[in-house]
Amino acid sequence: MSVRKIISLALSLVLSVSLVACSSSNEPQEPIKILSPTGAPALSLLSLYENENVEIETVEGTDVLTAELSKKDSEYDIIVAPTNLGAKLYSQAETFNLEAVLTWGNLYLVGPEGSDLTSASIAAFGEKAVPQLVFQYVMDTANMNVTYYASVQEAQQALLTGQSEVALLAQPVAAATIAKAKEQGKELSVLEDLQALWKEKTGSDEDGYPQASLFVRADANVDYALDLLQDSELSEDEMKEIIDKVGVDKLGVPNAEIAVNTYAKQNIRYEAASDVKDQIEEFLNLFNIELPEGLIK
Repeated sequence: MSVRKIISLALSLVLSVSLVACSSSNEPQEPIKILSPTGAPALSLLSLYENENVEIETVEGTDVLTAELSKKDSEYDIIVAPTNLGAKLYSQAETFNLEAVLTWGNLYLVGPEGSDLTSASIAAFGEKAVPQLVFQYVMDTANMNVTYYASVQEAQQALLTGQSEVALLAQPVAAATIAKAKEQGKELSVLEDLQALWKEKTGSDEDGYPQASLFVRADANVDYALDLLQDSELSEDEMKEIIDKVGVDKLGVPNAEIAVNTYAKQNIRYEAASDVKDQIEEFLNLFNIELPEGLIK
């Protein structure tokens, strides 16, 4: 065998060993544990659900999120939560740092085309939380007839049963509501996109606001999961397949078809917190929250 061939084989062997070593070192020794709300935040994690190195638990509401973000010894490595909630609770334990923003708003006003928003009865959800504060910020709600319900599902029902003429809904529930109304012989449409209104009011480059973010426990090694979130691109068929396997109840979506068809309207995109610090600070101002020192590394 020639010297050149021996050298070539040796280099190939070294490269192969290096690649295996890099891959192995990036994989966690124990599964990375993630806690997330249902809906758009849960959908933002689609590329991780079938990975054996990641365990994802989803919850409705913010009670569990609040409890875990406040702990110094949480069992979770990553918590996806409303940006304002993570910022507000940071000082209690200083355990979870804001790593990235995952969702940039999915709020829409739905009703019959041509509805007069100054006189129509409007069902809404999220009182004293992101939906109400964003709604008030981008529109003159003081001159509107708004009734707040305990959940987006209750606001949806108020619209479908005629208790209200218009509803503030989140995607993909908004699309599901329009489809259900059509089955009942009613025509509904999206009247306002609150993310677009936010862009107009703030002069930002893109639609939306940092609604839900990814918080990482300070002592956790989660690079493996973060790399997958940033690098994985799923086709629509792949997304539908994962949603069907994981289950619509766990994800909190009407069905795979609607979830995928409204994916773009849910404004799901990974942005490193350090790159969008100004947008985060502006958003927190709505809640009279100052960006805590140390929250963003």
